[in-house]
Amino acid sequence: MEDEIIDFLRGEFIGRKVEIVDSKNKNLVGIKGRIVDETKNMFEIEWKEKTKKVQKKICRFKFLPEKIIVDGKIINYRPEDRISRKFRDW
Repeated sequence: MEDEIIDFLRGEFIGRKVEIVDSKNKNLVGIKGRIVDETKNMFEIEWKEKTKKVQKKICRFKFLPEKIIVDGKIINYRPEDRISRKFRDW
């Protein structure tokens, strides 16, 4: 199971559905949509027919339909760097 989660964390997030389940910014909690872009520090989420830029490190994300909850701090890397990451914090 842990290997599957690590493989998931190393995978592509663009196109995946996500929901913000916790955040330091409480206005972000409940945002649910599709990730349309990713940078080192941000996800751009398509939400209510517009896009919302969200800092990874201040949020906890639930990826759907997998229902995997991920703390944004552990994925706060460029997508190309995350592929080879060890994820010891997981």
